[in-house]
Amino acid sequence: MRYLLGVGVVALLQVGFSFAIILATRGGGSFVGLGAMLLAVLGIPITALVNFLLIRTNRKSPGSPYVLRLVIVSLLLPAAQLALMILVSVFRL
Repeated sequence: MRYLLGVGVVALLQVGFSFAIILATRGGGSFVGLGAMLLAVLGIPITALVNFLLIRTNRKSPGSPYVLRLVIVSLLLPAAQLALMILVSVFRL
């Protein structure tokens, strides 16, 4: 169940967020959608691998001290995509 939540659900949420950013910027004349897609192509598998390794190394501990690390790693890609979108909209790049 940990792997399903920590790897599968996170990957699906990242795909959904990336898709939403790509759809939101379609036809705007900027390259935000392309940047979000390229970030997603690299970021989603890397995030899944890092989350898998974090869960695997901490599978014997009954507590959840590694959950914060999972959340931080999982939010890096959406934060980068959102920052790209904000930068382009603020500075009109």
